[in-house]
Amino acid sequence: MARVEDLWVRKDKTRTPVYGKGMRYRAEWTPLGQNKQRKSFATKAAAMAFLAEQVSGMNRGTYVASRQKVLFADYADKWRRNQLQHRPSSKEQVEGKLRLYIIPTLGGRALDSITRADIQEAVGEWCESLAPSSVKVTYGYVSAIFKAAVLDGVIAKSPCIGIKLPPVEDVPVVPLRTEVVQLLAERIYKPFRPMVVFCAATGLRSSELRGLTWDRVDFDTSMITIDRQLLSVNSTDPVWGPLKTPSSRRNIHIGMHSLQLLKTLREQPAGPGGLVFHAEGLIIIRKSASQVWRSARERVPGLGGVGTGWHQLRHYHASQLIAGGMSPVAVAHRLGHKDATETLRTYAHLWPDDDTKAAAITDGGVTMDLEAIAHELPTGGQVA
Repeated sequence: MARVEDLWVRKDKTRTPVYGKGMRYRAEWTPLGQNKQRKSFATKAAAMAFLAEQVSGMNRGTYVASRQKVLFADYADKWRRNQLQHRPSSKEQVEGKLRLYIIPTLGGRALDSITRADIQEAVGEWCESLAPSSVKVTYGYVSAIFKAAVLDGVIAKSPCIGIKLPPVEDVPVVPLRTEVVQLLAERIYKPFRPMVVFCAATGLRSSELRGLTWDRVDFDTSMITIDRQLLSVNSTDPVWGPLKTPSSRRNIHIGMHSLQLLKTLREQPAGPGGLVFHAEGLIIIRKSASQVWRSARERVPGLGGVGTGWHQLRHYHASQLIAGGMSPVAVAHRLGHKDATETLRTYAHLWPDDDTKAAAITDGGVTMDLEAIAHELPTGGQVA
């Protein structure tokens, strides 16, 4: 709880120019753990009201000592550099959102001058060029920055309160057709063709796929171990990191075609750090994989404008498992989901619903000769 020492208002007898013309009263207060603060006023009432506001803020925990103005851009940059939990891909996304959208809109303003209305106006501006889901992500970064500023005592409260965001439609996953995936495997840039085939057969995330190394492949048991993902941001230095979630760690059984594919690749030079998939000896970083996928859209009908790049092959794999009759629990383990709930949240619409099963179970249990009854139906008049 805040504590105030030496709190009073007294006539300012110094009357020095520093207090400004007409300033006759000076308020003095000592916040807990800080030096004595002073501010001058023209009237005693104004000084008393100001002091009451400071005491109230200290009691509520919202007190912010007067200090030099901090620009949003400067604090946002400091916040970005302090997000040690962010992986390289997340750091890249944060930097892009700040540089392209947030800083141009709010960067030149002082933190304590930005109001709720300013934030709402910024959201409206972002809606003109970003999808609703991207607007939500962008606003999330802004909200996090202001929350940190409050915790650091730079501002008293965050303006990110009650902001209205555009609705994000829950669009069902539409898996690629097998013929489209086959065409992709034939037409994508040649070094990436084995990746397409293997991803379609295993459902690995892009970072898991690109980070697979030969020491994680067991040819005797036809199993691969997924216990890390590729984090490299350049094509020469392999860097691995932890998986997306602890439940993403798993062992995956691979079929005969995939096994033969790996045996064929094993006869060729390995990539940096023993990578299975590489582009002529270079690491396939996320940016390169995305560029190759976008290029393939022009050559593969049915691929463009759907899904999210290499993740489409993960959706395709899941759809094949579901069509083959695998349970949500089995699909969740194969994909490395946290649990079956996450799997159902994404793919529930691909499983046959209970009503379809009910019709298949009950229909035809009791039958009749439809051809015979058709001849016996009256053609007119009253039924006897």
